[in-house]
Amino acid sequence: MAHLGPKSPNEYLRQWKFRTQEYLDILLEQDAPPADRVCCMCDGDGAQRCHDCISWPLFCTKCCRTQHALLLFHRISQWNGDFFERSTLSKIGVEIHLSHGGRPCPHHNREWEDTDDEGSARNIGLNGGAAADLDDSGGDVFAEQDCLMDVSASAAGKTSAVVVDTSGVHIMTIRFCQCPDARTPDKQMFEMGIFPASFTQPKTAFTFSLLNDFILDNLECGTSAMNYYSKLRRITSRTFPHSVPDRYRELMRVVRQWWQLKLLKWNSSGHDREDPKDGELALFCPACPQPGINVTLPTEYDARPGWLYARSLVMDGNFKAEHLHPAHPEDEVWLTDGKCFMVGRARYQAHLALARDSAERSECNNHRAVNQANASRHKLEATGIGGCACARHGCFVPNSMVDFQKGERQMNMDYALCNALGHNTDGLSRALTFYDVNCQYNKYLRHRVDESHHLTIPPGMEIILGIGLWHVHGHQDKCFVRYASNFIMGAARIDEEIMETLWAPLNIISLSARGMSTPHRQECLDFQMNDCNFMKMIRMGLFLSRKYKEAKRGTAESSQAFEEL
Repeated sequence: MAHLGPKSPNEYLRQWKFRTQEYLDILLEQDAPPADRVCCMCDGDGAQRCHDCISWPLFCTKCCRTQHALLLFHRISQWNGDFFERSTLSKIGVEIHLSHGGRPCPHHNREWEDTDDEGSARNIGLNGGAAADLDDSGGDVFAEQDCLMDVSASAAGKTSAVVVDTSGVHIMTIRFCQCPDARTPDKQMFEMGIFPASFTQPKTAFTFSLLNDFILDNLECGTSAMNYYSKLRRITSRTFPHSVPDRYRELMRVVRQWWQLKLLKWNSSGHDREDPKDGELALFCPACPQPGINVTLPTEYDARPGWLYARSLVMDGNFKAEHLHPAHPEDEVWLTDGKCFMVGRARYQAHLALARDSAERSECNNHRAVNQANASRHKLEATGIGGCACARHGCFVPNSMVDFQKGERQMNMDYALCNALGHNTDGLSRALTFYDVNCQYNKYLRHRVDESHHLTIPPGMEIILGIGLWHVHGHQDKCFVRYASNFIMGAARIDEEIMETLWAPLNIISLSARGMSTPHRQECLDFQMNDCNFMKMIRMGLFLSRKYKEAKRGTAESSQAFEEL
């Protein structure tokens, strides 16, 4: 009897072995020109083939130009008499028209050039001002001609620019809107979905789709800007990638600007026109109690237990997120300093300048976080990062991530904890804090806070101490009874070690962030942590629903077992 269930991957591979040659024949047939070589639109001479349109259709030059008026970054090949040679849309006269929905501006004063024949198409690419991309068949177009048009030599309202898209690096002719009320050239490019790398005479630009693609690659795969742009150069020319214009530095700068715009847009900063407050551009846990946002605090006559409205925090450090000393710190530009997860630099530095550095040994067992608190590395500006996350759901707390200058010192974690306790906690009177070394760390916490001008704990807030169940077994026996969550009222079954899992995806990009400028590194870490919180938010509904059903079944089973005793 035939097996009706799903087939294993190996079964499909066994079937594939008998079909390999047939698929290879079809692949080779695609490289050969069809017998008639007719345009799919008008039955004219099919001299152009598009590799990004479905089924690789053939077009005459005129139809190809018409059909790709708004598909500006498709890759085409042109029949040269023997084979299809890699070409570009700019060679056949395709231009970017800004404003007017991609149509030519009515105030342009030029006659349309007819380039239906093959020779005219080549002349436009080489002599008519529209530049070309690399030729994969062997010609290095970038080296053969000066691709970028001089602004003074170009016609009014017309220029050439390097436009980087997910399909590769293109050099396109751009025609600006010449209407009396037209915006400046850089803003015209931006409203068409192209981000200019400069503002006066933009010569390099990046499409929005490319910027979004890089951000997703960086978040999901940890791809650095250097590796991503190296891939784009190979997409543009597999034979001569080194000849493709290098816009790696421009990409890094524009991505920072794009990150900032996305954060401002997501948090409605474009409507109220006010500067965001510290931590305001970051997402936080939707399930943790935040008075005035997702919970209404009970009145004094309410019989509900107070632990329902407690904030649960876990603290930890990460020594993989190192950072080298910047080469020119006086020339650095900060875009979102303190507005997301990493704390504001000026106030944090002021706190460190006044805080006392206490080098104490652990009175419990030998814990690395205590004993190596003052271990320094001279080549590093930051030896790692530390901060807080909600212990129950694993979301980073905004404005509570700090850099370590030496080891995991108390002065660093004090600043992180106080900022976390003050984030959307108005009216909350109870907080559970889990830390690997809480038995040592909290001995003089209140004293350190009282002495500091930059540390505050919300008035009336009770801090209940805990140690994660995995770490607590490395402590003395008395610590287990005092700090294990099993014995804390209202702690329930909680994952106090969840922050260890949050560092893992962050460590993927830590190596590439190690040599960035200080503001760029902060923004990179902020965006990674914001995305981590976002992914938890969109999955939290299904997760909590599943856990609730499991809890109901577990309650029924436990009740039955208890009754049978």
